[in-house]
Amino acid sequence: MSNFALSYPAINSIRKHRRLPSDVRIEQILRAALVEFSQHGFSSARMEDIAQRAELSKGGLYAHFKSKESIFEALLLKRLTPSFNNQQWVLTGGESLNEAIKSFIDHLYGQLSDPDVIATLKLLLTESRRIPHLVDFWRREIIDKYLAEQQAILKAAANNGHLRHSAFLDDAALLMAPALYGAVWQMIFDETTATATVDSLRRAHMRMLHELLVP
Repeated sequence: MSNFALSYPAINSIRKHRRLPSDVRIEQILRAALVEFSQHGFSSARMEDIAQRAELSKGGLYAHFKSKESIFEALLLKRLTPSFNNQQWVLTGGESLNEAIKSFIDHLYGQLSDPDVIATLKLLLTESRRIPHLVDFWRREIIDKYLAEQQAILKAAANNGHLRHSAFLDDAALLMAPALYGAVWQMIFDETTATATVDSLRRAHMRMLHELLVP
């Protein structure tokens, strides 16, 4: 069994009808939905089962989300929105390029250690043809804009002599491509094999960025 298998026993220990802050309740729903989507697929998952797993009434679930589509969209936005601050590539003050690269790698591979991220990525791969409008929205409004900002910042830094002109300036997605390979590895292989591969990949990825970014 691969290492992104989902289990959230803590959810079942929460008393029914307990009043929780909205953000805590939404996180509880998203975790329950991720389990249901992963086990049954998007089409077969049912709102009532998500509600039951989250220990909510069906009405309580609908108070937060109007449909499975809205839950799936929230999963993409919550789990698969890049959070690395692109402004860290702007090398000012005492911040060095080495520090920016390390911060980027730490952030990227930190995400790979989160089983929810890996499970959501797998869900994205398996369900994208069934709900293309949601996937297109996520790509267009989140990923494309994030990468365009990152690429613009890299180009400006290169033009100022802070970075080497390289293929990364043509497509910023190349910066994170090795980590995506590591994510796929985690989806396919057991935890021991995947962990060893990702650890090796992280070191090689760091070296690659140094070799292709440092002037």
